[in-house]
Amino acid sequence: MDRLNPLEPMRSVIQNALPHTTVESINQLPSCRLLRFFSVKISDGRTLLLSMPPPPIMRLLRSERAMNLSETLATKWILEEVLQSATEVENTGHGSIVTYQNIGSQSGKSGPGIGPEEIRGTKEDMLRFLPILVAHSPSPVELGSPFNIFEPPKGISFSGLPTPLNASEKKAVDFQRGQLVRRLSNFTSPNGFFGPAIAVIGSRLESTDPRGAQLASFGIRGARTWRQAFHALLEGVLRDAEDMAVTFSYEPIRGYFNRLGYLLDGVTTSRLVILDASDESNILVSRSTKSAERGEESHPYSTPTHDPNRTETEVPSEKSTIDRSGKEGKGIESLETLQPTVTITGLLDWSNCIFGDPLFAEVFSRDPSSEFLCGFHGNSQHNDGDFVEDRESAQARLLLYECYHATVGVVKQFYRPGPNSSDREITARRRLVAALKRLQEVDEEAAGKRPRRPSANVEVWPVKKPRGDRDSPGPNIGTQG
Repeated sequence: MDRLNPLEPMRSVIQNALPHTTVESINQLPSCRLLRFFSVKISDGRTLLLSMPPPPIMRLLRSERAMNLSETLATKWILEEVLQSATEVENTGHGSIVTYQNIGSQSGKSGPGIGPEEIRGTKEDMLRFLPILVAHSPSPVELGSPFNIFEPPKGISFSGLPTPLNASEKKAVDFQRGQLVRRLSNFTSPNGFFGPAIAVIGSRLESTDPRGAQLASFGIRGARTWRQAFHALLEGVLRDAEDMAVTFSYEPIRGYFNRLGYLLDGVTTSRLVILDASDESNILVSRSTKSAERGEESHPYSTPTHDPNRTETEVPSEKSTIDRSGKEGKGIESLETLQPTVTITGLLDWSNCIFGDPLFAEVFSRDPSSEFLCGFHGNSQHNDGDFVEDRESAQARLLLYECYHATVGVVKQFYRPGPNSSDREITARRRLVAALKRLQEVDEEAAGKRPRRPSANVEVWPVKKPRGDRDSPGPNIGTQG
């Protein structure tokens, strides 16, 4: 990229992709995410989103590589699945593919014109959340790194809201978060394989495709079972930790997986999971001035949220939900009061995708609210099926997933230390210790032993980093690990 005027190459790339428009402005969006995002206003009134990977000097975990490629493949594949599903609906006489012909401009309009009885809980319902890929390049030639250009759904991040959410809005948003995670779970692996989306979807790329060459360079492959795929992810982050000489409980983590990993074989359907789909830093929202009594609303920030196809508040007064242990229980009594004055419109970042167990999403390891669980479980009257397989092992699976997420949380602080790294590391270590203690109880119960106090080697805690690393204000600029 031109160091004297770094925006000029971007302007040139966008002009080439959209030759009949003019770029009016390019502004980098503030974000705490790894991908870099730029808001691009063009002469036809649209605002595009340019995404680029982190600078090459930033040290990344193995699971964080090829983020732009993952984003490209995931969004294109989801759109293909939506269109294929819409075609099947047309062939059975329940809808029309004409609804999707103007898909390039869907982000400025309300949702597809199919009745709620035909679309509720199906893949087509994902359309209004999906960005439209305008252009992409796996090559670093034009901008110094790969890039994607999207027409995103209308909406702003939580940080862009002029006022914080009130209690009622938080509940409504949590419910919609659960629905979004459920909608994503509707999508299953195209070939039955498990693992990162770039491995599962990218396996279909031709050898002559430059994206395929990029994928091959990372050596990422899909797995035939969820146990194999999760083991690869877990070993990947443990190897990241070993590369940086991070000291913690390697032996217990590997030991518990070796003894309890067979429980993951209960997951036989490979479903789409965006690990951070519920993060506030990733969710786009629209705030309305809706009056619940008068039914009036206006949307100064986004597309209209009054959509006849919406089902955010269409749930029975009493519902079965999935708690953190994976068991069923009664959810909140009524969601009729949760008027969605703040509505989730989409995601900023689609790169953190895998195919596996829906419970692997980070939100399930963070004590999700009853509203979230109610949204995830879905309306029993229009339920597409239970996405949580083998409920008896769900609690143990969640503990294994918590070990992974907590380990990632620790290792990130060594790869990219910055302000408050110490606090984040301590919090992640505590999560890891708690999960290991509970896994020991599960292990002993499975072996038919009486529970005993955790052995000392479970808690390598706390481990202090060198003061110089802890106090560093910015990312580690060493070579990529």
